[in-house]
Amino acid sequence: MSRRMKVVVSLVSFSVAVGLALSPSAGAAKAASYNCKGDKQLDSPMDFSAVLESPGRLHLSASGGADKSNYVAPNIIGAWRVYDAAGKQVTQYTDTMLLFASAQQLTEVYVEGLTAGSYTVDLTSADLCGNQGHMRRSVAIPAPGVDSNLPQVSGPRVIQVSSLGATAWVLNFSATDDTAIKHVALYIDGNVIVDYRYFNGTSFRWWTGFYPDGSSLAALEGPTYYVGYPDSYKGQTHTVEVVGDDLAGNRYIATAQLALP
Repeated sequence: MSRRMKVVVSLVSFSVAVGLALSPSAGAAKAASYNCKGDKQLDSPMDFSAVLESPGRLHLSASGGADKSNYVAPNIIGAWRVYDAAGKQVTQYTDTMLLFASAQQLTEVYVEGLTAGSYTVDLTSADLCGNQGHMRRSVAIPAPGVDSNLPQVSGPRVIQVSSLGATAWVLNFSATDDTAIKHVALYIDGNVIVDYRYFNGTSFRWWTGFYPDGSSLAALEGPTYYVGYPDSYKGQTHTVEVVGDDLAGNRYIATAQLALP
């Protein structure tokens, strides 16, 4: 069954999560009369906690921060950066400017894909004038243990998404695990449409645990996926499969017969 929902995603690439406001949120609106002339420094950057929820999933939660402009929030681009023991950046969130949400949703984020080892997490926060400050914490990712529980894979389902006045139909599903998801793939009639592989040193899975607009979904909310499909599949009913593998190699397959608009 198809379902129409207001989902904040890019109509260019549905495999990329997009959705942040270009302007600061309501907190900044209160400080709209503030004059940035001569303000060259963020008074106190945000702090954060880093909690290892499983051998493969890290929960980052930002709070605090203070500034004379009465506004402090995670930076819109690259608020969270992770560096390995050698000081090399291995991943960041986010990579691009996003639309239609609040920078505050970057205060609660999750990342999967870090292999065992020592890392440094850097949080960049900014004030109303764009002055930035940093807070860093060290984290250790352990090697995964023995696990026999299957991943939890929902869907797939068809929903209609909208962005900037345009609409499109996409396949929507989620994949979670009590350790972490290592691999997710979507198939239509046995043909691979997308194939995501994590814990390889190059690919990571980020999502936010906080979204201020309860009336709509956002591609940044997770762990969910929004995937477009080729025109050749439209107007017909197909077998759609989502395959999810966890760190221990346990696999779950969710299958549905879907009419693709």
